Amino acid sequence: MEKKESLLVTIVRIAQPFLLLGGLLTYALGLGIVHFLGLNINWLNAVLGSTLVIFILLAKNFLSAFFTFPEDLPAANFSKEIKGEEPDFIHLKEIQRNILLQIALVALGVAAGVIFVLTIRKAINISEIMALGIAVLLAYGAAVPPLRLERRGYGELIEAVLVCNLFPAIAFLLQDATVHPLLGMMTFSLTFVYLAMKVAVSLEYFAFDLKHATGSMVVLMGWQHAMTLHNLSILLGFLLVGGFVLLKLSWALAWPIFLALPLGILEIILVQRIADGAKPRWWMLRLAAVSTFAVMAYLTVLSLWTH
Repeated sequence: MEKKESLLVTIVRIAQPFLLLGGLLTYALGLGIVHFLGLNINWLNAVLGSTLVIFILLAKNFLSAFFTFPEDLPAANFSKEIKGEEPDFIHLKEIQRNILLQIALVALGVAAGVIFVLTIRKAINISEIMALGIAVLLAYGAAVPPLRLERRGYGELIEAVLVCNLFPAIAFLLQDATVHPLLGMMTFSLTFVYLAMKVAVSLEYFAFDLKHATGSMVVLMGWQHAMTLHNLSILLGFLLVGGFVLLKLSWALAWPIFLALPLGILEIILVQRIADGAKPRWWMLRLAAVSTFAVMAYLTVLSLWTH
C-alpha cells in the first residue's frame, strides 16, 4: 500500500519549487541586463519584483490544481524514475479543495499588495504595466475556466513565455522604463529551450494525458509531431543565439551560452531514441532536459553579470 503524503508535502509539490527557482533565475537574467548596460539597480524594487513573479506562479499553480480537482496531477518523482517505477502523481483528492483556493487567493492578494507598494514607490511605468498585465492574464487564462488554456494545448507555451520572456522583462522594466533590444536577444532562445524541456518531460505522461484528456501539447499534437517540435526547438534556440551575434550581440555574452549545446544534443538523442522504439529512460531524459535549460539560463545570467 502506497504511503499517503502529508498535507505539507502535497502543497509543496503543487507549488512546483523547481518552477519557482526557474522563475527566479530568469528574473535574475533581467537584472543582469540592467547591470550589463551600466544602469543603477534599485534593490528594494528588485526584491519586490522577484516576490511578485513568485506569487504569480503560485497563484497559477494552485488555481490550476483547484480546477483540476479531484483528478491527479502528473508530478514526476526523480528517484522513482531511476528505479524504473511507474510515473508518479499528486493525488489532489487527498487534500481539501478549499485549501487550494485559499492558497491561490492569498498568493493573488500578496501579488496585488506588492504591485500597490511598487506603485507607491513610483516603480511602475507604462511598459511595466503592460508586462505585468500580460503575465497576470496569461496565468489566469491558463488555469481558470472558461478559457483554461492549459487544457487546450497552450499550457507549455504560456509557461515558457511567462518564465523566459515576461519575468526578465518585469525585472528590467522595474529599473528602466525603456524596452531594450537586449531583452529579446537574451530571452527568445531560452523560450524555445524551455518549451522543448516541457515537451520532453511530458512524454512520460502521454498515456495518462490521452486517457484523461488533460489537453497537453503532446496529446494535441501527437507524440511524433511533439518530438519533432522538441528537436527543432532546441536547435532553433541555439541558432537564435548565433543569429543575434550577427545582429551585433556581443560575442563575449554569447559564447558561454553555447557551452550548454552538448546537453541539448544529448536531449535530442534521447528523444530520438524513444521515437525509434528504444526503451525510454525517463530519468535520463528529464535530467538532460532540465539541465539543458538550467545550464543555458545560468550561463546567460553569469555572462551578463560578469561583463
